[in-house]
Amino acid sequence: MPSLKSSLFYFLTNSFTLWPEAYSCDESMVNSGTRWPTYAIYLVVSGGALLTLYIPCYIAILSSKSRTPTYRLMIILGGLDLMTLILSSLMTGYFAFYGVSFCQQPIFLFITGSFIIGCWVSNCVASILMAMDRCAEVDPHFPLAFLFGKRIFIIVIFVLLCYGIYVSVFTQPIIFSPEYASYLFDPLIGKNPDFYQNYTILVHNAVTCVLTTGIYFYLCYYLIFKFGYSTSMWLYKSKRQIIAQGVILSFFHAATAIIYEYILFVNPPQWLILAAHISWQCSSGCLGIAYLTLNRTIRNSVVKMLIPKKIRKHFGWYIGADEHVALEQAGNTAGAVLNVAGVVVKLDNYLQN
Repeated sequence: MPSLKSSLFYFLTNSFTLWPEAYSCDESMVNSGTRWPTYAIYLVVSGGALLTLYIPCYIAILSSKSRTPTYRLMIILGGLDLMTLILSSLMTGYFAFYGVSFCQQPIFLFITGSFIIGCWVSNCVASILMAMDRCAEVDPHFPLAFLFGKRIFIIVIFVLLCYGIYVSVFTQPIIFSPEYASYLFDPLIGKNPDFYQNYTILVHNAVTCVLTTGIYFYLCYYLIFKFGYSTSMWLYKSKRQIIAQGVILSFFHAATAIIYEYILFVNPPQWLILAAHISWQCSSGCLGIAYLTLNRTIRNSVVKMLIPKKIRKHFGWYIGADEHVALEQAGNTAGAVLNVAGVVVKLDNYLQN
C-alpha cells in the first residue's frame, strides 16, 4: 500500500524513518535549490500583516462569553487560519528565501507537509460548516439545521477533528519544492510519481469547491430573493455584510481548491503555481480583514483592546452602549449633547453590524 507507506503513519510506526523507496535521497541531491528572495519577502511581509490583523480579532472572539455554534466555529476556524498563515507565509517564506530542498531537511519538510494538509482539510470543512450555520440562522427550513443542535454539534466537531487527523496521519503529505516555490506531493527526487498520489485530497478539493460555492450561493440567493424587502437599515446592512463575507470566504477557498486540482492533472505554468499558493494564503487571512471591516462586534472589541479609553474619548470614538450612556450623562447642555450625539450616529453608521 504505497499510500500508507508514504504517510506520517509509516514514519511514526517505523522508528521515525521515511519510506526509503519513495523518500530516500542521493548524496548528490543534498544541496539547496532555487532561491526566491523577492517572493519570500512578499510572503513574510504579507503574512505578518495578515497575522497582525487577525490575532486581535481572534483574541476578541476567545474573550466572548458566547458559546453558540457560530462562535465555536469561529474559534476553530481562527486557530486553523493562524496556524496556516504561519506555515504558508512565514515558514514558506523562509524555505523560499534559502531554497530549502527536501533532501536537506527530509523529516522536517515531511512532518510540516503532513500538518499542512491536515490544517487545509479541517479549514475547508469548518468553512463549509460556517456557511451551513449561516443558512440555518436565516432560513428556519434549511434541511441541515439539525447539525447545529447542542448534542449533534459536538459530534460534528469531533468528526471534523478526526477527519483532519486522518488526512494528516494516513495520507501523503505535500512537500515544499524550491524549484516551484510551492508545495507538491512529489518531492521531485527521481522516484515513481505514483507513490505520491493523494486521492483523498483530490476528492476533498473537488467536494470543497462544489459545496463552498453551492452553499454560499444558496445563502446569497435566499437573502436577496427569499428574505424579503425591509425598510430597516440594520437588516439591509446585515444582509449586505453576510453576503460580502460569504463571497470573500468562498472565493478564496474555491479558487485554491480549483487551482490545486488543476495542477494535479497538468503541467502548469509557474505563475499559476504561485497564484495557487497566494490564494491559499488569502483564504486563511481574509477572515481577519472581514472581521475588522464587516463585523461591528469584533471590531469594537479590538478597538477597546488596542486603544485606551482616554484616547477614544479624546477623539470621540465611543464604543458600546455603556460608553454612549456615559457620554449622554456627561453632556452639560442640550446643544452639546446633540452635537456629540451627531458624532455617535455617524460612527454608528460606519460600525453597523
